[in-house]
This record gives sequence, C-alpha cells and structure tokens, in this order.
Amino acid sequence: MGFFDDISSLISAAIRPKPRPLIRGWNRLEGNPRKDDFSRSLRAEVRDPLWFLSRQWQFGEFAGEDAGSPISADVLTKHCFLNRYALDRTAATGYSDDLPLEAQVERERVPDGLGTQILLSRYLLKLLKKSLSPGELADAKAWLRAEYAVAANVETLLHRESEQMHDLATDRAFDGYEVGREANNGNFDGKVDAAALSANVKAELKTAATQLTGYFNSLFSQPESAADDAWKPSYMEYQFTAAAEDEANKKTLLYAEQYAQGHLDWYAFDIDNLPGATLNDQPGAAIPAAKEVKTRLSFIPAPVSFGGMPLPRYWEMENYKTEFADVTANTTDVAKLLLTEFALIYSNDWCIVPFNLEVGSLTDVLGIVVTDVFGERLLVRAAGQGTDEDWQRWTLFNLHTTAEGDLSDHRLFIPPTVDKLMESPPLEKVNFLRDEMANMVWGVESILPSAMGEGISGHETAAKLREEEHPVPPVFHDTEAKIRYVLGTEVPYNWIPFAPVHNPGSNRQIRLQRSKMPGVKRFKGKILDQPAPFFIHEEEVPRAGALVTRSYQRTRWYGGKTFVWIGKRKLTGKGEGSSGLEFDQVKEV
Repeated sequence: MGFFDDISSLISAAIRPKPRPLIRGWNRLEGNPRKDDFSRSLRAEVRDPLWFLSRQWQFGEFAGEDAGSPISADVLTKHCFLNRYALDRTAATGYSDDLPLEAQVERERVPDGLGTQILLSRYLLKLLKKSLSPGELADAKAWLRAEYAVAANVETLLHRESEQMHDLATDRAFDGYEVGREANNGNFDGKVDAAALSANVKAELKTAATQLTGYFNSLFSQPESAADDAWKPSYMEYQFTAAAEDEANKKTLLYAEQYAQGHLDWYAFDIDNLPGATLNDQPGAAIPAAKEVKTRLSFIPAPVSFGGMPLPRYWEMENYKTEFADVTANTTDVAKLLLTEFALIYSNDWCIVPFNLEVGSLTDVLGIVVTDVFGERLLVRAAGQGTDEDWQRWTLFNLHTTAEGDLSDHRLFIPPTVDKLMESPPLEKVNFLRDEMANMVWGVESILPSAMGEGISGHETAAKLREEEHPVPPVFHDTEAKIRYVLGTEVPYNWIPFAPVHNPGSNRQIRLQRSKMPGVKRFKGKILDQPAPFFIHEEEVPRAGALVTRSYQRTRWYGGKTFVWIGKRKLTGKGEGSSGLEFDQVKEV
C-alpha cells in the first residue's frame, strides 16, 4: 500500500497548476523643472488679477473702515478676595480657600451609626496593639466593651447585613464614636482613672483616645456644630452669603439663595447691594485680612482661531473639520445664527487677550487700552452698560444685582469651587411627586440610610415594616355578605404625605405641611426628619416633581489634599404619581 500511496502523491503533484510569476508596477508623477531658478515658481503669480479684485469686492473688502490692527493691549485690573462666609448675616466667620467652598456649604455631621462606631473602634484597637502586651490589650478590650457597649436598640431598618453586623459588634466591638465624643469633652480621662486597670493601660488609652478624634476629622470634613447647616428644608436648597473685602474695608456681599445642583459656580451668586444690606462678624471670629491687588499687564493680542474658520488668504486651504455650510438653523435659532455669522464673516476681526485670574477673586477691569498699527490708542469700555434690569444689554459672565434700578456690575467672580468630584451611590433619596387624585404631595423615600452607612431600598423596607406591624386582616368566608366597607385604603410606609395648608394671613396661597398616616412614625431618613411642623413651599414641588438625594462627595484640592463630606442635591423629578389613597370604598369580599 505504501507504493501506491507514493504514486498517487506524484500524480497529484504533476497535475496541480503551478503558480505563475507576477510583475507589479506603478506610475509616479514627478516634477521635471526646466530651469535651475525657482524664484518665479515661488511667487505664485496670478494670471487673472481682475478675478481676485472682483471676489474682494463681493466679500466687502473694499469697504474701508480706516482701522488698524491691534499690536498691543494694556490691561489694568483690581482684585479682591473672599474672606467671609455666613449663614446668618449677624454671624459671619472667616473663610480661606484652604477648604473648597462647596464643602464649606454642603457638609454635615457624619451620622453616629453602627458603621461609624465599628470604624473608630477598630482604629482605636489598632493603636493599642502597638503599645500594649496581649494581656494588657485584652484588659483594655474588656473595659471598653463594658463601658462603651454597642447599643442594643440600634435602628437597623430590617436590613439583614446591618442586623448581622450589629450582633457581631455587640460581642466583639464597642462604640468608638462615643469614645471620641467623650475624649473631646474631657469625660473619657475621668472614666479611665476610675477603672481597675494598670497605669500603663490607662496612659495608652488616654493617648489613643486623643488621636481618635484627629483620625476621624482627617477622614471627613464636618462642620463644627450641627447648627452650621446651610440647607433650608422649606426650600430644599442651600442658602448662604460670602463677602469679598478690599483695602478700604468695603465689602461686596455675594448672596447665593438657590444653590442645590451639586456644582457651585459663579451664576449661583447675586451681588446684594440693597440699602441696609450688611454682614456682621461673629464675636471672636478670626477674619483674614482684606487683600487687594492691582495689576497692569501688557499683551500682544492674538487673532481668534478655531477649526474650520475661513482663512484670510484666498490661496490657502481651510480646515475641513468644521463644515459651516451644513449648519441647519431656523429663524428662531438666534444663538446658532449669531455663532454662524461670527464664524463666517467676523471671525478675522476678533482678537484675544489672555489673562489669568486667581481662584476666589472678584476682579474689576478698570480699563483696557489698545494700540493699533497707526499708533492710535483706544480705551475699550465694558459692554452691557446701563441698568441691570435692561434685558437688551449684551453681557456675559456678570453677576446680577439685587437692588432695583442700579447700574450693572461688570466684575468677574471666580469662586473657589471644585472642578471635578467623585460621588458615592445615594445614601438617601426622596422623590417628591404630586398626586392630583389625592390632592396632596407625597415624599417617597426610595432609598433609606442603613445603620452601616449605605443606601438600602425604601420600598422593600416599607413592605417588611407593613408585614411586622400590621398583618393582613383575615377574611371570614362563612359570612353571607358579598361586600365590605373600607374607610380608607393604605399607602406604603415610605410614602410620606404633605397636605396643602394656607399661608399665614392668606386665603389663596398655600404651602405643603408634612402630615402623618395612621400607624408608627413613617419617615426614617434625614431629609424628612425635621422638627414639626415642617413646611415646604408649594412652588418647590412643580408638576414634574423634585428629587432630593444625600451622598458622599470626594475631591482633591490644592496641594493634593483630599476632602470627603456628605452633601445634598435637588434634581428634577420624574412626573406625577398616584398613591392609590381612597376613602369610603365598597369592595367585594
């Protein structure tokens, strides 16, 4: 069989077509100059100059304006900086840009939940392990668990992970948050001295407790007291006042009354120049000294350039990245028409003067003097002159003034705020929605904060509470009745009602008051946990609703320092809703 296999392989190789050789070729165009002198070729001579003259006339280049191109610009500016921050106009404190303004406004106290207690207890034990022997460490643990035991009634909100961690912490951990709190007010040392512990253990406990507060403050940025809260529950927004002071002790009050978007920028501020508007310092507050800087800089104006702009020379090829001929604009697209007109007609007439401003500064441009090629000097005044209420003024990046009939303010404000930040999943989320059938507003707690410091489902928690506290009543089938009377239907436990009530002294205007459904305390989150009576302005909940969230914010500031705080944010809701609340119903058995 081997012989026949060899013969078949030879036959197949003989009849297989052999590849033919290929010859690849191409043509290349090359210049073949007939002269050694290239001066005429480099001149780019025009054979039809009349055509160029006609095109220049069509584009309006012969409409002379007797103006020269700018060759230098002198800018004189005056800068003053923020040095005050206040929630109440009578208690202003000092402010420096060592802390982002957003963190100063939004931050709140970190809750002393089960997660915080375990976090601080673990750090305290970590410090004690470095300096105590195993026997001394066991004595310190036993004393801490006996003196600062984890509370047995921690609200776990029927959260399985929180309940399991609570059972574990009760046996092995202690309340580290309470240790740090008593170390601050001076009660911890007295308890340690009265304990039956060795002198070394007592000394190390005192040392570790003093370091515990510093560690906690290094993790989170918190206000000094719970009263330092800029959040206004009735408006569901932040409200505060900042001030910049010059060397003449003249304060410019920057009032922010509608900040709730999560990113603080210049447009959130108004210049409060109403008659009698003042800002008084808190007694004993350390206010940074007023700082005023005047600068005079000279620049060479640079022409404005962007991708796809028409080039000033006809024999240059334009950038293909932007095709302005493909811009589709209607007669109502005013902004798009202005941008297209600038790009196609006036782009070569604009120059830019680079000027860097410091963060946290309020800058007043005192004057811009431009010198052209003819040696003429022109003083450029600010655009948008006139009263601040004149809506036909052309102005950009200017702050609104609160006084009526005053002149517009042309100063530029660069707030010391965060450019980018990281945001955790919501710890809490409340959806305010209108229910036209029930004629009220509901605050639906979609996400609730758990004892471990994370968000859990409010709907699942409400269903568990409903099953535990109000089981479904039994239906007696031996009755002959075909129907039954229901006084009122129930709503989920995480639906908090806000009933409309009249404003004081008004028969037309209303506001929304937090109410209560029959049963236990309904609201479990921090957003709705306000002292009674709790009112929300009716205009704060539009037909689209409102969505308020709480979450951790993290950012990196000057010098690489990291700040973490808890802040709130209000967003547009998701429309109306229906709770299913009905009264006087007759239903089948």
